[in-house]
Amino acid sequence: MLRWLRGFVLPTATCHSDEDYFQYEMLFQDLDHDGNGVLDIVELREGLKNWSSSFGLHPEKDIFKAGDTNDDLKLDFEEFMQYLKEHEKKMRLAFNSLDRNNDGVCVFYPQLA
Repeated sequence: MLRWLRGFVLPTATCHSDEDYFQYEMLFQDLDHDGNGVLDIVELREGLKNWSSSFGLHPEKDIFKAGDTNDDLKLDFEEFMQYLKEHEKKMRLAFNSLDRNNDGVCVFYPQLA
């Protein structure tokens, strides 16, 4: 499941194609356990926990703070998708700053003492 999530975090282009939209929709539906069309904090927390990955201390709170644009304590699909698009842009900028020769690969060498 984590490998599937990585495709959402740093794809080659931010969500502009129908395929990207479909992937976001699939992820949203996977998180929306009760099928009501919105994510609450519990659904997001459980979804992140099920991926068994470290996203920080309280990633669901960070996502809600950034994504819940109308402050209704829920994320609808549009808010969710907008959050992912903005997050991807930040991730792309961070990656590009580390990819010094622009070959699409970041290589880290240990410092020699």
